[in-house]
Amino acid sequence: MFNLNTKKIAKLSIDTIRMLSVEAISVANSGHPGIALGAAPIMYALFKYHLVFNPKIPNFFNRDRFVLSAGHGSALLYSTMLVFGYDSIKMDDLKNFRQLNSKTAGHPENILLPGVEVSTGPLGQGVAMAVGMALAEQKLAHLYNKRCDLIDHYTYCLFGDGCMEEGVFYEAISVAGKYKLNKLILLYDSNNIQLDGKVQDSTNTKIKTLFKSVGWNYIKVANGNNYQAISNAIARAKTHKNAPTIIEIKTTIGYGTQYKNSNSVHGSPLKENDIAELRKKLNYKVAPFKIHSSVTEDVSIFAKRGFSKQQEYNKKLNLIESVDTKLYDEIINATQNKFNFLSSWYNDAPHADLVSTRKLFGDVLQKVFLNNHNVFVLNADLSSSTKVTAQKTIPFSPKFKSGQILNVGVREFAMCAIENGIVAHGGIKAFGSTFLSFSDYLKPAIRLAAISHIQPINVFSHDSIMVGEDGPTHQPIEQISTLRMIPNHILFRPCNLTECLVALYYAMSNQSAPISIITSRHDFKQHNSNFLDAVNGAYIIKDTNNHDVTLIASGAEVDNAIRVSKILEDNKINARVVSANSMEIFLKQDEKYIEKILDDKPKISIEFGSTYYWSKFCDYSIGIDTFGKSGKPSDLLKYFKLTDLDIANKIIKFLKK
Repeated sequence: MFNLNTKKIAKLSIDTIRMLSVEAISVANSGHPGIALGAAPIMYALFKYHLVFNPKIPNFFNRDRFVLSAGHGSALLYSTMLVFGYDSIKMDDLKNFRQLNSKTAGHPENILLPGVEVSTGPLGQGVAMAVGMALAEQKLAHLYNKRCDLIDHYTYCLFGDGCMEEGVFYEAISVAGKYKLNKLILLYDSNNIQLDGKVQDSTNTKIKTLFKSVGWNYIKVANGNNYQAISNAIARAKTHKNAPTIIEIKTTIGYGTQYKNSNSVHGSPLKENDIAELRKKLNYKVAPFKIHSSVTEDVSIFAKRGFSKQQEYNKKLNLIESVDTKLYDEIINATQNKFNFLSSWYNDAPHADLVSTRKLFGDVLQKVFLNNHNVFVLNADLSSSTKVTAQKTIPFSPKFKSGQILNVGVREFAMCAIENGIVAHGGIKAFGSTFLSFSDYLKPAIRLAAISHIQPINVFSHDSIMVGEDGPTHQPIEQISTLRMIPNHILFRPCNLTECLVALYYAMSNQSAPISIITSRHDFKQHNSNFLDAVNGAYIIKDTNNHDVTLIASGAEVDNAIRVSKILEDNKINARVVSANSMEIFLKQDEKYIEKILDDKPKISIEFGSTYYWSKFCDYSIGIDTFGKSGKPSDLLKYFKLTDLDIANKIIKFLKK
């Protein structure tokens, strides 16, 4: 397979990846040369001999997925993509590394550069997203390989010591081992160095023991410069059928420089004389920002392999279309991320008088699962409380892949990051759920999804102090406001069945942003509304002639606001009530509609949490800006002066000022 000439050309190709990376970093005067110099042989071995990808058609569905979890090594990824002929990146893009509005951002962004599967940078999350991608491949293969092996690809992920030290990493590899994701292969750039010093200064993890303990196959490559050994290890990993594989590859950070094996080369550009010395050390004579023709020829097999795999995929699709049009249509819809949702499914849904929105949403969700076999719900050991589960299926497992419930245990951060990977893979919609106060555990994954325009759906129940006896640790205060502050993120807090359906409608059709749906634990009175009103994000749910004040509420507090409006009427104050089920959707409406809802009358918000968010819309806000208390919900309302009468009196006092 390998001969002397091949080795010489391979060295030139590897050194080209190295030099392009450090040259880009030098021009930008910003970046991370250490990983590029040490891990270039890993990228070469993977891309040349294994990765299946059509560089001209990056969204080819049956491609292998590659995730750079160590996102600070973006220059390494961009140089590799350029060398291997990706149409989406040109030499000028590399020269503009880390510059404003460049495709080649400081950390990889999927929305900027086709071929980058997911945005990475926050360490550890890339590994979790790779787990999600491998789960998606396994689920889709079960659903759609009934006529032939249509879905059949691997997920590869390159990570480093920093990734492994993040908690989400441990959460994610535990899930991957549990579900025996044999088409997941992690490539560990193991160089014993991190930003502030040696790994041993903070960590003594026994890598092999760790991975074996959670059900992984372990392979070690002692020499990270030996691309043949790396390729052979990947080939061995692909033959392992009962577990995911970790390949620990011992590399030299900053290889070829005087700074090798030190943390000084992790995140500091090489100086001009350092690059000159590196050229001598590598005997590299190609001009800066040039690729030798022999390198282009050396890596040409990559594009040929990807094109061949795509042709094979297209033939199989044509075969399926000729013998099973129903299956074919399902596959096409899945690969285009089209999912089934009809509001008519709920025409006969009962309108309960007193009910919690966690129960309402859990009930309406069942028809989504029944009508979409490619919808997953990830369970962080709270589905019995959040009511977000697929009631008519047993959990997914290596032996039962028809299941739509994926038990991930008490691992909220990994749950959402894995959702991100599932959705980024394409073909599957993913829900997760936990308590609203625990949204803090997974907020970094929601944020990364928002940056990446990935569309996970997370349902957060137990949404206010009305949780009661569980006390301040479980009573959310600031969580709704902080979730609303995430750009490119849509939050729904429904107050009735109609608004639950609106939230679900957006969740199933949205293609560009993560969605959070906030539900109540406690029962409250349901007030009917119209779907065509509720889709606007905020609308008048109770009107009155010549209103004196507008009460704006969301979720369960809409019921409070309507009761308060009646007390105000007894005091000769006419109050309009607006249900703000999604302020993000509302603020996208035309100016005329927004002005209709937020008119020139006094506006008062009622939400049993932080008042911070509402200050930019309302003249006065009623809520809670301290932590809660443990006690009966009714006693808490009295303690915090949030009974209907207390709220009405606060409003009357405010209007008299």
